[in-house]
Amino acid sequence: MRNIALFAALALTTACVEADKGEDAAADGVVITWTQGGHIWRSAADGQPAEDLSAALGLAGEDRWVAPSPGGAWLAFSGTRFGCAGECLVRVSADLSEGEAVLPGGVEVSLRGMPAISADGLSVVYADGGGPHAVDLWRTDRTEAGWSAPVLLTADSSFDHNNMPALSADGQRISYDCGANPYPEDGDNDACVVNLDGTGWQRLVGPDALPDARYPYVQNPHEGPAGLYFEGSWPVNGDAPETIWTLPTGSTVPVQFSARYANAVSPCPLADGRVAMLWLGGNDAGVHELIVAAADGQSELVLTPGLDVADIGIGCAAAPAAAVEDTGGAVEDSGGEVEDSGAEEDSGA
Repeated sequence: MRNIALFAALALTTACVEADKGEDAAADGVVITWTQGGHIWRSAADGQPAEDLSAALGLAGEDRWVAPSPGGAWLAFSGTRFGCAGECLVRVSADLSEGEAVLPGGVEVSLRGMPAISADGLSVVYADGGGPHAVDLWRTDRTEAGWSAPVLLTADSSFDHNNMPALSADGQRISYDCGANPYPEDGDNDACVVNLDGTGWQRLVGPDALPDARYPYVQNPHEGPAGLYFEGSWPVNGDAPETIWTLPTGSTVPVQFSARYANAVSPCPLADGRVAMLWLGGNDAGVHELIVAAADGQSELVLTPGLDVADIGIGCAAAPAAAVEDTGGAVEDSGGEVEDSGAEEDSGA
């Protein structure tokens, strides 16, 4: 059964969409974040109106690659704001009342993909050069003196490119793309994991986990209640669509999430077993509709009917109670302005 959130076609074409006061963008306890049209967006998983975060913050160039923290109290993304000389890594609170550039060792970071941010907003993980590989994962921590010098997390990786970190719900592990090439679609891309302190690196699954993969890569791994969720393309009933697979905890054999979702990418599992994803197979236009699939994989809620969400990664998290009770997911009495926490002075911009 295909349920459509009818608000989306209208909501995503407006300059700024906010939930009515008292109705929250995370009313079901979950927030989902994505990029569309050069803006970053946030919605509940139950069809509440979407919120154009870029417009609410005040338009300042392109925003993209938005990820919520576990619990949803913070957001990290790439944007041109808070004193950045160009597009750089930034963080904002869930109620949008404060924000700043994330400056590891006082230096701006140009993102190469999705970041990850801890539940308390004090640790941010991102991909960058400067390490033993072409691209590594790094962590920076917020202290009273500012953002710490970057800490290398993927020193033990056997892959030259390490990108697209996704933090586990307990905040202890990072699952991510690991491969031989800058882009997973170029082939030889697997899914790896490392602890937030840089220990415990491990390759989890690759295209060789089952025979006859259509494409020589897996990508976009996220840890969820059933294990690891990711994109794969092994044959099922004579066909080999790119779709969502799980690697059950303790297993080495991937399992298809649901035969219903052929041509689906960017899985983001929710704690209750539902899975947010981008699905091209549910429409005739061939666009990446953002959906929330039921835990049994037999029905879905379509959050963006007919609209092409950017296939660069989506985020999901439980919503912070304060955001539900206090702001309804909207900026109040600020005219879309947020507090600049001094990042401009820190960066020297």
